[in-house]
Amino acid sequence: MKIDSIKLSGWRSYDLNGVSIKNLKSINLIIGPNNSGKSNLAKYFNYLKSIASEKLAVGAAISFASELDESQTWNWRKERINCEITLSKDNLITGDEKVSYKVNENEVRLDCYHDVNSNTSFLNMKVNDKPLFNESNLICSDFENGSWIDPTDYVAGFNDNYFYWRGFLNSLVFVDPIRHHSRNSKNEHSYYFDGAEIIKELDKLRLDRANPSNWAGYKKQIKIWLTDILSEQVANVDVVDKDLNLEFESGLSFSLDQLGTGVSQIIMLLSHLWINKEVNLNVFLEEPEANLHPEAVVKLISIFEKELINHRFFITTHSPSLIDCLNEKWAVYRTLKLPDGSSSITPNDNVIKYYETLDSLGVKASQILQSNTVLWVEGPSDRIYLKKWIDIYSDGELKEGKDYSFLYFGGTNLASFTVLDDIGDNLINILSTSRKACLIADSDCSSQIERDDEGFKAYLSSMLDKLRTANDNNAGLDSTVEDYVKVWITEGREIENYICKNLLFDILTSKGFKRESIGQKDNYKKLSLKTTQASEFLFGEFDSFDKAISKFYQFEDGSQLDDLSLNNIALHYAGKKVVIAKALVDRLDKTHCSILDLEDKLKDLVDFIRR
Repeated sequence: MKIDSIKLSGWRSYDLNGVSIKNLKSINLIIGPNNSGKSNLAKYFNYLKSIASEKLAVGAAISFASELDESQTWNWRKERINCEITLSKDNLITGDEKVSYKVNENEVRLDCYHDVNSNTSFLNMKVNDKPLFNESNLICSDFENGSWIDPTDYVAGFNDNYFYWRGFLNSLVFVDPIRHHSRNSKNEHSYYFDGAEIIKELDKLRLDRANPSNWAGYKKQIKIWLTDILSEQVANVDVVDKDLNLEFESGLSFSLDQLGTGVSQIIMLLSHLWINKEVNLNVFLEEPEANLHPEAVVKLISIFEKELINHRFFITTHSPSLIDCLNEKWAVYRTLKLPDGSSSITPNDNVIKYYETLDSLGVKASQILQSNTVLWVEGPSDRIYLKKWIDIYSDGELKEGKDYSFLYFGGTNLASFTVLDDIGDNLINILSTSRKACLIADSDCSSQIERDDEGFKAYLSSMLDKLRTANDNNAGLDSTVEDYVKVWITEGREIENYICKNLLFDILTSKGFKRESIGQKDNYKKLSLKTTQASEFLFGEFDSFDKAISKFYQFEDGSQLDDLSLNNIALHYAGKKVVIAKALVDRLDKTHCSILDLEDKLKDLVDFIRR
């Protein structure tokens, strides 16, 4: 069910005056720096749906008990939380929904409030700014004269509150920022999409003999979308052995598990939205840029806008990469934390406001591919570590945005990059972005033998081959390609293997990161660590840090964890890679940089940037 405006007050960082978002469009960007309140809108509707969906009653203002922690209220004051939602006039009401007050004839608003002191929630609606039910639960039979009578199914509007609230709540979808089809999902609600069931959904579509055109239509559309996003022709997609398999015109073939995190997330999300393309959904998506190359983010949102027109998207971000894509189907709202701690949300409706938004994000013109060196990394946690190490080894002299900048190549997107224009057709030249570039990638090797034999992932091996070919066939008077493009492949499995294991253990077992329990309701069990001694933490150069730390957990009674529990703990840590990196770099210094070949690589990188 499409909505035109939202007003919310008393919730988290939204003070008693509240925030108001009007003139909603197909694409709604909520953009701002960290901790500015961008996500609070989605958190509220997620909360509302979780408490209200199964408690709707016909012929009444809906009220029910709903315990709310005071920490969810503005400034912990336990004041009333109010929300008002204006429904769009272009919502289609089917004949099965016996609605008296249609949105194309009246202004219909959904009105709700939560009384924190009495732990009670109320859901009502307004017709042309007048409530349908009063506090005594009488229904308004005449809005002009203000006549109130006992509600019966013969009175106009008897069903409206139920149908409109049910339609709105059913339209809400929240996309988990940690999406993976092979994860063990802890989300019990179908509206909270995390990718855990996507292969089952696709297999059901594939095996639906009554509607074979649906599977054919899905395959055709997803190939077109992925070819555009990946800049590489996708020849076929199919479900094979409980996994989605992609075949490229180049002859390469990858399962969903083998693709980079960002690409696999795109596939899962687009598949889910395509399956539900005929439904009006309000889709809340947090920070799609977290695991994606900026250009891939732009293409993804363009698909939302042009192809998935029945949905309305609410996208929270602190990336500026989407701002230059605006058109009449987009709306941009800027969030800002005010001096008293409250959040404001204002529309970006002129050029000065766009500049202010960029300023609040810390975006400078010098950061837009105008630095001395571009460092190509796989994801945001790599950037956090490298920036800290560069600060240490340059004594703070080298500045991001001036001396160097980061770009994310997004896993298998690397297959679409080359070094010189004449190495291959339809490939992106890394050196077109800057005069010098350094590619930094995880080896993903599980043993020293594999590392020595360069048993790297296919797209990384392909890039190394391109570099060797370019270097053999191209040389200047005094320089070669290697003087302008460097490749640093981690000596261990991943960049986290460069972290001092004692420091890593301390962070992973600290408050905010330590896992205290597992399971819910009848399956709820408390956890404890087998040891609190960092010196006993077994973390080798070819270990994955999330799996290594999960092995140090046990149930509180001392019994060992099963494989499913171990996997859930590992996923818990894998999903916190960025915040773990932020916590680690606050304690990193030069004494922690003697792991493997880290010190030599950093000295070489700093010299390369300075040249």
